[in-house]
Amino acid sequence: MLFCVLLSAAALLLFTTFGRAADLPVNVGSGLELFVDEHLIESMDGDASLKLHEPVRREIVFRTDAPWEGNAVAYQSVFKDGDVYRLYYHGVHYRHSGEPAQAREDHPWNLCYAESTDGIHWTRPELGLFEFNGSKANNIIITRDSVAEIGGCPAHTAVFKDANPDCPGDARYKVIIVGSKPRGLYVLKSADGIHFTLMSAEPFVTEGAFDSQNLAFWDPVREQYREYHRGFKAGVRDIMTSTSEDFSHFGEPQWLTYTGVDPEHLYTNQIQPYYRAPHIFMGFPMRYVDKGWSDPVLDLPGVEERIIRARSHPRYGTAVTDAVFMTSRDGNTFKRWPEAFIRPGPRTRHSWVYGDNFVFWGMLETPSAVEDAPNEISLLATECYWEDIYTAARRYTIRIDGFVSLSAPYSGGELVTKPLVFDGGNLALNLETSAAGGVRVELQEADGRPIEGYSLDECPEIRGDTLSHIVRWDGVGGDLRPLTGKPVRVRFLLSDADIYSFQFVPYAPEPARPEGVDIGILPRANPDRGPFTAAEFDFDDMEAGTSPMALDLDPGAKGGGGKLHIISGAPDRIQVLNDDPIGSGRPGPSNYLKIERRDEPYTEGGMVWVSLDPQDAADCAGGVIEVSARIRVPSTNKSRVQIDGYDNRAGEFLRRAFHLRIAPQGAATYYRDAEVPIEGLKLEPDTWQDVAIRADMKAGTFTVAVGGHTAEGLLFAQDGIRRIRTLAIGPNSGETALYLDSVKVEVTP
Repeated sequence: MLFCVLLSAAALLLFTTFGRAADLPVNVGSGLELFVDEHLIESMDGDASLKLHEPVRREIVFRTDAPWEGNAVAYQSVFKDGDVYRLYYHGVHYRHSGEPAQAREDHPWNLCYAESTDGIHWTRPELGLFEFNGSKANNIIITRDSVAEIGGCPAHTAVFKDANPDCPGDARYKVIIVGSKPRGLYVLKSADGIHFTLMSAEPFVTEGAFDSQNLAFWDPVREQYREYHRGFKAGVRDIMTSTSEDFSHFGEPQWLTYTGVDPEHLYTNQIQPYYRAPHIFMGFPMRYVDKGWSDPVLDLPGVEERIIRARSHPRYGTAVTDAVFMTSRDGNTFKRWPEAFIRPGPRTRHSWVYGDNFVFWGMLETPSAVEDAPNEISLLATECYWEDIYTAARRYTIRIDGFVSLSAPYSGGELVTKPLVFDGGNLALNLETSAAGGVRVELQEADGRPIEGYSLDECPEIRGDTLSHIVRWDGVGGDLRPLTGKPVRVRFLLSDADIYSFQFVPYAPEPARPEGVDIGILPRANPDRGPFTAAEFDFDDMEAGTSPMALDLDPGAKGGGGKLHIISGAPDRIQVLNDDPIGSGRPGPSNYLKIERRDEPYTEGGMVWVSLDPQDAADCAGGVIEVSARIRVPSTNKSRVQIDGYDNRAGEFLRRAFHLRIAPQGAATYYRDAEVPIEGLKLEPDTWQDVAIRADMKAGTFTVAVGGHTAEGLLFAQDGIRRIRTLAIGPNSGETALYLDSVKVEVTP
């Protein structure tokens, strides 16, 4: 699976690098895409925006309170290695602070190692490699003496496991370290991540300041090594990068560039390929801010400590640090958010300190703190820097892919992507909505025209909180296989919702649904089908004098693929009659139905539903539907009768298309936001009359003809209804009856 993801990501890189100049679509393959930048966005409308999310502050998981560690521990590297989580950090203590720091002696820098089985609870293995205060019972793996050959400084290190498949076994683990003989970045190697030796006596990068955590890693998408280190650009702490094919010859370092933000002091970089989408680089720099002494600075926590530290240097008292977030798709140009990713926080001690909120290099996937919830991402960051005898490691958690979202409030918004080419059979969304909000998705041609079967109107509103929701449309389900390899745009419509990522994944068959639940998934429409009769009933096959309570009838001999559903909540609410005239007791030439609702809820009255065959319903989408019915409305009715079209199953009143109402004296209305009179249209009561309804599903309008009079351009009750699945014929309210002699439904696709 990882190999496929990497191939797709590599295809993305090549396609976008060489294809955009020719305005080719972006090939996203089957790779995961996050809304961390505008790379795939063509437009956003309404109140939609990209929203940066802050991680949740959790517990302190580690304190560097061993004698060989101290209160200025930083430049930590953390990663999962098989079943073990590894943590590397330097040990050092600063006494130039207040009274708590004076309780421990200074000592030389060293590099230490800790491990965990869950990424939360950490232990120090007694490695026995180096002596400290006469004992080897510690977790030190590198000292100044062990790297004296290069003048190495264990304080400025970064440790990683080399993911290059061609990496020699004895160099699988690497330490990037600053050396002074000559000054530059060097690399140490190890087969086990514990015992390190010098890989080369020559630095692999020499241009830069290096007074920070300088790091490198294998880029699996571009198949090269990439390093990032600190420098000063016009007096501002900034970041440089270079690449190498074999870790021995790196190119000339280049300054990173940032879009849409002013220069800021970035003390570290913490850049890494995102483990779920390695074509995207993520960085979590520690931002350095020093605005000098002011009255508000004196109101920050720990003012006594600040004043003492300022005796060594003023900035030690006034500077504070937080963490920011940035991403890149090429490793050189980054979108950097000016808002903080981690703020200094609410604590009244051990906070708002220069050196706090340093995010460890690496991220871990850990179980959620919420019961039954999916895994989340854990990030570790420093706290209590040089204020006590230790530095604390605070855990922060964030939703998987949850760094930035496409977000909209309840008022709604939408996003349309650039043309994309994908490889897959379903579209999966990592999303979160409120109970009242939701998400709908439309797939469009490259020119913006909705694709038949994948339009917004055919996408039921999605609600939930899930890492991988498969989008499904009414007619086609979630099957995107016919669109694979073709340029498409994706339109997202949101209300009180967030979408964090999307991915085109391999096709999976539609899931089984509970018995009795109809979610409206229909067969794929037949584009070559001509006009057809969808249903036709005259009730002559039913036994006169009966009162069916509940009955489903297949079409009669006259054809049509529909079914007739008789739903009667109480006896005698639907009767099969053939009296002519009505009430005479003398048999007439044909049967008809009396559909009645007495002074009772609609669930106890009668209603006749005509349901189209699933294929017929699918084929009527966007076409013209003609309904002809012979009816009789008694003048003694207390309320109106109805002939209504719905895009739902029989017995439901959810997705309303045309709604025709006829009052006791024959006045006609239709329902939109309220009852709307139909001027000039009237049905003669107590008389059999033919009613014809012609519904244009594409236009969302219908025409009614009765008694030689016609009303055109009447609006559907709801916008966006493009097909009819059922007709409801019967009383609209209590103490009302309708006589139905025949009904026919014809479709022109």
